[in-house]
Amino acid sequence: MAIITTDIHGDPTVARLFLSFRPTELHICLGDVVDSRIHRPSFEKEAECLDLLLKSDSILLWGNHDLAYLPERPWKCYGSFGEVAFQKQFDAARDRLLAAYSIDGWLCTHAGVSPKVGRFLVKEVGTTDQATVADWINTEFKRELQTRLPIHGPDELRYGHGPLFKIPVCRGGTDEYGGIFWFDAYGEQTQPSPAVGRQIFGHTPVPYPERGTSAAFADGPPVSWINLNAIEGHWIYDTRHDEFIELIST
Repeated sequence: MAIITTDIHGDPTVARLFLSFRPTELHICLGDVVDSRIHRPSFEKEAECLDLLLKSDSILLWGNHDLAYLPERPWKCYGSFGEVAFQKQFDAARDRLLAAYSIDGWLCTHAGVSPKVGRFLVKEVGTTDQATVADWINTEFKRELQTRLPIHGPDELRYGHGPLFKIPVCRGGTDEYGGIFWFDAYGEQTQPSPAVGRQIFGHTPVPYPERGTSAAFADGPPVSWINLNAIEGHWIYDTRHDEFIELIST
């Protein structure tokens, strides 16, 4: 059983509310811990938020904003303080974060698994068992992150290679589809892949937490998915009670 949230984006108040909600349950954050979405963010507040989560017992996943602060930097920084702002914190805690996690029949990633990445995963992993898929993603993520590719010349290198790191055109990239840190179902005009079973993710903003269903895979039943990255308020999903709850400061 787990309490799941996503896209906290440097807000220590939200981090505290999340960690204190049913504190005996497992807590999972689906990435984008930093890079505030408010107009004038405070570096100190964002660093505090990151520190709170890193020191907690929560399962933390990499988001596209978080990965921008690793020394490898698979893409440019989108924050307000420069590419090295949180680099020491993330680099020291790199083994603390995962690319994927499986819990209670849900596959957790930051942005979800697109149909093309789903087909790739099933082919490479050879099974739709979610725990096995999550383990493979985490292993492949570390391998791909060590691959260096020249961007414009041999002195300008980009780390991160393969389907997991792709950035779709609708998100400013050059790829046909997005990987697990960039997939955008609305921009790519598709649904999350049913091949990996039920999915829960964030990344793409929606007005309120959204529950949907993808078409059946291999003659199986339709498969549920949840997008937790709400524009209105900050929400969690409780897998034990199958409910969305808004985090409200009292």
